[in-house]
Amino acid sequence: MTYFDSIIGQDSIKAHLSELVSRNALPHSLLFYGEAGLGKLDMAIGLASILLGRQVFSQPKGESYLADVKEARLANGETEKRIEAEGLPIYMDKGDAFWIRPMKTTLKVEQWYSLLQDHLSVAGNGNRVVIVEDFHTANAVMANAMLKTIEEPPEQVYFIIITNKINTVLPTIISRCMGIGFNSVDIDTIRKALVARGVTGDIEQALLAGHGNPQLVEKLATQGRIEMLELAVKVMDMLAFETRWFSMISLACESLPRESLTELMHWLRLVSRDMMALKMGALDTQLQVPMYKTQLLRLLPRWSMQALLQVITETLQAERALRLHIKTALVVDGLSIALHDAREED
Repeated sequence: MTYFDSIIGQDSIKAHLSELVSRNALPHSLLFYGEAGLGKLDMAIGLASILLGRQVFSQPKGESYLADVKEARLANGETEKRIEAEGLPIYMDKGDAFWIRPMKTTLKVEQWYSLLQDHLSVAGNGNRVVIVEDFHTANAVMANAMLKTIEEPPEQVYFIIITNKINTVLPTIISRCMGIGFNSVDIDTIRKALVARGVTGDIEQALLAGHGNPQLVEKLATQGRIEMLELAVKVMDMLAFETRWFSMISLACESLPRESLTELMHWLRLVSRDMMALKMGALDTQLQVPMYKTQLLRLLPRWSMQALLQVITETLQAERALRLHIKTALVVDGLSIALHDAREED
């Protein structure tokens, strides 16, 4: 058993990191990047565990550790609502492993200053590891504060930065880190891992739609649906058939956090690409979301190729607006109007 057992695939990364640690050649700042669901967080926790010689934060994804923290907060009188709404500035495991997660939806510079002043300002006894999750949610102040630290890192402190969007990371931070890109995993590896875990859903159908993303495949196999993908199909349907499309889309999206809306943009693009593929006579095996073929065929007469191309352009622009922290309601409303106008023009 190793600290990387919970990660499906990514064997070359596991071997490379293990070798660097064994040769005492691991850089003090690492940047893990790639789409969500490829195992970046578990790899970071596993690497931290190797460096400290014990399991830290628990795996997979620190779930049991976070559950224990929640239980302790409840015991201290915090409400369930507050715990769900707000994380802690810093999660700590025995004083040498630190995990910084977005508070609500953003990494804040106050979290970084707290780490430096309260935990890293004095020398430690041995290695210390800092995991920074979802760095794409950090604002410029937080990013610049981190840059100053990794330029001259404290002795025996390792920083593992995780992001789903490498293009949002400052070039100066990228240049000071060893970048490790996570790629899709071959379907045979995912299939074997899910069978070994006892997953009994429709694994083959999930593999078709999961595109080498183990987390996505497992979610599809066990739950049979992905909330934001389902909403993406509904949005396309509302725009095609509903007279009250504007209010219906606004209501469907009003409570969604920024990250969920970003995911929705991704699925809208995939749905539109599948619809274009169906117009060209694509086979089921060529579709991104084959489980929705029936619904998409129903929509085809209402969407022209030009309007579907516009979906891709407009969702990319909406995604950029979300990264700039423009109000989510404005982004959703602007996207709805743009897509409606594109469909109506044809």
